[in-house]
Amino acid sequence: MLVKEIMRSTVVTIRPDATLRQAAELMLEHNINGLPVVDDARRVVGIIGLKDILRAPTPSIMQAQVSRMGALETKAEALDSTTIERVMARTVFTVKEDDSVMTAVAIIVNQGLHPVPVLRGGQLVGVVSRADAVRAILHQPSAPATITATEC
Repeated sequence: MLVKEIMRSTVVTIRPDATLRQAAELMLEHNINGLPVVDDARRVVGIIGLKDILRAPTPSIMQAQVSRMGALETKAEALDSTTIERVMARTVFTVKEDDSVMTAVAIIVNQGLHPVPVLRGGQLVGVVSRADAVRAILHQPSAPATITATEC
């Protein structure tokens, strides 16, 4: 099965100069965990996820721990004052439409990333989420079980 058979071609994206608050609102509104960050030519320049929102204002690359002693107000202020560009993940693993679904599954599982952007000619044309990958596996016929009879 190919990526183009399971990808979502309607993609919610965000620009690098948007705020973390705007990203969080978009993700919650569309019930998604991450957004491709795109430039004017729809080239993917990063990924922002709910985890990045929770970690703000620390950049994604730093893998910083969040203190239990922090205040929600401080986090809320960071959402308004921090741009996507400042904290987004800049290393983006992508697939092409004609790649195998297992290529996307490997990125999701091995890299812990989702959604996986789907590119055509360097431009974003879709995404594959964890749910899309699981749905593809569920709809794939499995090998029939072999049943053997034994006498007692």
